[in-house]
Amino acid sequence: MPGKFPLATDSLVSDKHLYKMTAYNLKVESGKLSFQPKRDYKGKVLFFAGVAAAIFIVVPLLNLHHDTKWAVMAIGMVATITAVYDFIFHFNVTYIFDEYTRLVYRKIPGLYMRKIMGLDDIHIIHIQEDGLLHYALSHKQNKYGKSFAISQPFGTNRKSEIRQEAFENEVLTEIEKFTRGNGRS
Repeated sequence: MPGKFPLATDSLVSDKHLYKMTAYNLKVESGKLSFQPKRDYKGKVLFFAGVAAAIFIVVPLLNLHHDTKWAVMAIGMVATITAVYDFIFHFNVTYIFDEYTRLVYRKIPGLYMRKIMGLDDIHIIHIQEDGLLHYALSHKQNKYGKSFAISQPFGTNRKSEIRQEAFENEVLTEIEKFTRGNGRS
């Protein structure tokens, strides 16, 4: 039925102050731009959480030797630790560009929010590691010193090219608009 479901662009046009892209949880509101660059860790987190849950539910029901049972439970603990670590330190990492303080923050919800650089000191670089490209924030004065990854790695296959194009069109253009303009799209 035409017109039954609104297009995603309809909601973007209707609200000038809140702009949200779901792939990167990109939001521009009240002088702040925020996004979560590693939302693609969701699948990995769910996989390891599922493996851990399956191990902790199924292994006690099996009649295994004591040492075997604890070895399999140790694998379950490693899967749990991996899922929790990726959820806290990768999946939820948020970068916040604040127009009013003219600063960029890196936030891990519930743990900390750290100032990483000023808006005027931003330089976005392409980093090639292990044949994979990713984008990073660095300081203008020391471009190849400490940097902060703001994208997931992009490969050379078609799916990665689509993800890279979406990142460049959605996130990088918003960062450029925000840092060069007045912060309101």
